[in-house]
Amino acid sequence: MTHFHHCRSSLLLLLFLTCCVHGELANGGHQDLPPLLSFKSYNPTATAMESWVGINPCSGSWIGVRCKKGRVIGVFLDNASLVGSVAPLLDLTHVSVLTIRRNSLSGRLPPLDNSTNPMLRHLLISHNKLSGDLSLSLPSLVTLRAEHNGFHGGLGAVSVPMARSFNVSRNMLGGEINGDLSRFPSSSFGGNVGLCGHPLPRCVRAYSALGDSSSISQSPTAAMDTSSVSSSNGGSLSKLVLTALMATGIGNAVLILISVAISVAMFVYVRRKLRSMKDASDSALTFHEEDKVDEKRQKNGGGGGLVVFEGGEDLRLESLLKASAEVLGKGVSGSTYKAVLEDGVVVAVKRLSALQFAGAAGKAFDRHMRLAGRLRHRHVASLRAYCNSSGERLLVYDFFPNGSLQSLLLRGLDWAARKAIVRGAAEGINYIHTFPARPALVHANVKPSNILLDDRGEACVSECGVMRYAANIQQHCVIPRHPPEMFPDRAASGGGGGGGGWHGYAAPELASGGGARATQESDVYSFGMVLLEVVNGGGKDGDGGGEEEEEAMGMVRIGMMCTAEAPEERPRMAQVLAMMAEFM
Repeated sequence: MTHFHHCRSSLLLLLFLTCCVHGELANGGHQDLPPLLSFKSYNPTATAMESWVGINPCSGSWIGVRCKKGRVIGVFLDNASLVGSVAPLLDLTHVSVLTIRRNSLSGRLPPLDNSTNPMLRHLLISHNKLSGDLSLSLPSLVTLRAEHNGFHGGLGAVSVPMARSFNVSRNMLGGEINGDLSRFPSSSFGGNVGLCGHPLPRCVRAYSALGDSSSISQSPTAAMDTSSVSSSNGGSLSKLVLTALMATGIGNAVLILISVAISVAMFVYVRRKLRSMKDASDSALTFHEEDKVDEKRQKNGGGGGLVVFEGGEDLRLESLLKASAEVLGKGVSGSTYKAVLEDGVVVAVKRLSALQFAGAAGKAFDRHMRLAGRLRHRHVASLRAYCNSSGERLLVYDFFPNGSLQSLLLRGLDWAARKAIVRGAAEGINYIHTFPARPALVHANVKPSNILLDDRGEACVSECGVMRYAANIQQHCVIPRHPPEMFPDRAASGGGGGGGGWHGYAAPELASGGGARATQESDVYSFGMVLLEVVNGGGKDGDGGGEEEEEAMGMVRIGMMCTAEAPEERPRMAQVLAMMAEFM
């Protein structure tokens, strides 16, 4: 009897738990649990999915999973050493971003269309072992990265009219590239021996040359009839020949006239092009011209080794050295001070580290500083003066009373403020990248502490290009405050700036060593890391609801594009601004 009561109690408890689970599912809280658990079953011991426990993938504890209103909208599992099929993840009907690059996933990719994946915008499945045909009809898909797999067949079933980033290179695809896909560069299709058509070499078709045998061989009677007709119409044939010759002559004359017209047009176009190039070249000062400007400024400016720019004409090195100073911050690159001059003017002085910048005494550093002194933009901190003499390297900027983005993230920012800051920083970096200079300017150290806030709370990018002259750029790999689900492979590999772990804000090509120099592409990577940190950290709960969530997901997508591992896959800052403008 006791045993019976015990069994009945167990059954009641099991029934209660089952009802609870089904109740949760019925309420729409965990509809995405089965596909996620099905995918996890291929990798039960994977480090990246150790946190996938419980019945609520939207609890915030599932690393690599992002949710909105109780539904999974993003899965981020790059470089996670995963195997198995990707199909379960594509059963997530609300997923917008799926990035599972550089794993060992295999099998076929199921057909995808608006009925199966209406919310899918970014599909990144490159560097796996996927195979089969590609069948995608997703009008809203923005990104498809499927390179370095084993897909075969043609591209006739691929329709992605809104895609901006598309790559199916290094597969086993064949056939002709259809008209819509031909807008992408040849690098999007390279490594597929069977593919042809624009932008690759055109396809070669074989045509049958066999015709009706009766049209080739004729009977003797027919030949005689033909001969008689030919002789009777000899006069007409001569007229036809004369007419044809006259038409040919007229045609040749017309062609000559057209050729002359084209040559004249090309001459005018090239002359205008050269003139515009000369105008653009004149707007970028040469090194020789910069040296002349520097000599003039040293004569008219502060003297004593202090080179002054617009807004810093009244600065003197003696006044700076005598000013009362307050330490604002210290780092590997040097120390920053708040200096109050005798006349009450407040400036910020960056004193570069003698250890890191021991080799910055040459003309290259001076030339860069003189270019940086010409930067004038509402979102770029203006360099008012600099000193590079007798081992002393000082940079003088306006003082920003509201501090840096780094300090504000620690205190918390509402969503509107975060949007405005990242937008302003993007405009500042884009201005630096498009400034007319030879060679093109690079910031080289984009991070929250170098994004300052003016008295109106607007972002200003500071210290343009300074770190290009540091002795060891790898020492500046500061660790961002990202949630681990954004980069599970890096979070699992440790926190150092060395190989395999976090690169921090520095792009992988810089953090890996080898003497690589900062580029505009590495600036884009650093901005992407800042963008992800601003979106995911240091925020205050707002009441924007779905609109804020949609904007946040848009920011995440842009951040992921900016932090692509290969530099050539990253967008330019102008493109980043265009994408941000779509939803901000």
